[in-house]
Amino acid sequence: MQAEADEFSSSKELVLRAPAKVNLMLSVHGPRADGFHALTSLVAPLEFHDALTIAVAGEGADSDHLIVDAPLVPTDGSNLILQAAEKFRARLLEAQAARQAVFFEFELKKRIPVGAGLGGGSSDAAVALKGMNALLGEPFGTHELRELAAALGSDCPFFLEPEVTLMQGRGEVLSPVPGAVRSALEGQRLLLFKPDFGISTVWAYQTMKAGAPEFYESEAVALARLKTFEEDLGLEGLVYNDFEPVVTNKYLSIATLLELLRGEGHLCGVSGSGSCCFLLLEAGQQATDIKEIKRLIQSAWGKAVFFIETRIV
Repeated sequence: MQAEADEFSSSKELVLRAPAKVNLMLSVHGPRADGFHALTSLVAPLEFHDALTIAVAGEGADSDHLIVDAPLVPTDGSNLILQAAEKFRARLLEAQAARQAVFFEFELKKRIPVGAGLGGGSSDAAVALKGMNALLGEPFGTHELRELAAALGSDCPFFLEPEVTLMQGRGEVLSPVPGAVRSALEGQRLLLFKPDFGISTVWAYQTMKAGAPEFYESEAVALARLKTFEEDLGLEGLVYNDFEPVVTNKYLSIATLLELLRGEGHLCGVSGSGSCCFLLLEAGQQATDIKEIKRLIQSAWGKAVFFIETRIV
């Protein structure tokens, strides 16, 4: 496998970035008839990313192959990349876009923490779909890829064309945001920090459902918050996550740290349903400020905490 690139390196192999995302606002409205939850969220892709190398397997291959440099990431059929390959191959044969089954080789450089709420697994899967499609001459258009992505997970369609987006439905209904909103957020610097444990998305939703209606917010309230942000572009009124009380009720260390940071005047919150938190940096904050914030975080969570500066792209 060769070094990372942003574009196709050849007709036989490519390397693509799989970006993380942050939910600047995440409002969950309640369970739907299909078993998913209805939500409204303002989602932004980050510069921080995994790197996925994709190649068509050699002649005679009868299975996909995945190599990952992180021991916590499974390399069996539970991995969303391999699930994406299976669904992509099945759709190819169904559409008669391939005469025989095509298999792929994947190598994942995993940087986005597992169980963080940053969408790493969904991003990897969506990028795998885009890459496989490109390697085979783009047999499928945007609509087909979105269908395949939605079948893999609610977050996956967002990562096909990641940009600051309004996410609704169960996460598969994506709408562009006004230009002023996009301009206000693109380039925004932020810190990501995560304790040495992840949080299961399944657990988070089950816990939220068990505590209904306490943890749910109406769609009208969520849309009103977004409307206010469109008018004044004030980040203080935007940052919100219905999962925060779910997470912090169990994991008191997260609650304590967020309270400490907010007491210091920082705008921060939980991203998604995982254990990773984010802190929005102000324009004038320098390396010395970031060093002090890191010191506070490590004083609460220990030296081994995951910590990185990135930005919205």
